[in-house]
Amino acid sequence: MNYNGNIYRPPIEANTLLIPVTEGCTHNKCTFCNMYQNVPFRMWALDEFENYVAEIKSHYCRLADSIDRVYLVGADPFALSAEKLLERISLIKKYLPNVTVITMYARTDNIAHKSDEDLKRLKEAGVNDLYIGVECGLNDVLSDLNKGYSADETKEQCLRLNAVGISHCDLLMLGTAGKGRGLEAAKATAALENEIKPTKILLNTMSAFEGTTLDKDIQDGRFVPATEKEILQEEYAFLQTLELPDTYFWAIHPLDSVGVEGVLKTDKDRMLNKLGRAIETVDNRAYNRVSRRGTL
Repeated sequence: MNYNGNIYRPPIEANTLLIPVTEGCTHNKCTFCNMYQNVPFRMWALDEFENYVAEIKSHYCRLADSIDRVYLVGADPFALSAEKLLERISLIKKYLPNVTVITMYARTDNIAHKSDEDLKRLKEAGVNDLYIGVECGLNDVLSDLNKGYSADETKEQCLRLNAVGISHCDLLMLGTAGKGRGLEAAKATAALENEIKPTKILLNTMSAFEGTTLDKDIQDGRFVPATEKEILQEEYAFLQTLELPDTYFWAIHPLDSVGVEGVLKTDKDRMLNKLGRAIETVDNRAYNRVSRRGTL
């Protein structure tokens, strides 16, 4: 496979078969992100895509029939039109006939570009568990992050997904509002999540990697990051305010100083207790999120 750039996928898709569809990101302007720097957005041609899926079938042989879930690689596979996605899904099922779930990243604006009928057809074809970069429930924060859409727009599009039965997994970031605004962000983000009802919430902590706009904003004094204690207090308040008993909560990203995960109905109190103990004992001097090497 000749793939331009690194391959990224949600941590909880570690055992899912990965199939490339796009390279780079259609937006590629978020202040905190360096994942797709210097990688132009490109959609794989249909024959290129088919050759790759055919190779999977050839490699796995009879085991290919046991594959029931695939993850489409790229920052923006959902940027493809419904027709182009359905063409590729048809090829997946041609070579991997027992696949029932096709999942991928999906930006809010790329959902908005599809009609309700498009979404219904994609659901019927097996598209589910879309990963959406919600980040925060405050519109001004999302504007500062240059996400390209607002929390209100994310709410509208997630409710459209819910209406046609497409589940979504929401990607959120602690610390996006900066110093002194963590509890405000927690309240707004929890209110948003309670309305749009994701099946999974994946939480990480915003860090300013070298070379990002966020890193420069911090150096120039335009953004003051929250302390580690503030970030933990934000996470505690957010988790405490969630009213989603069946949602799976995942916050064990390497950027998270305290790892917690579980189903809210059964594990919420345990997670809150762990975060509460960390808040009481955290040493801010042990953490430095101002500038780090690497990527998300």
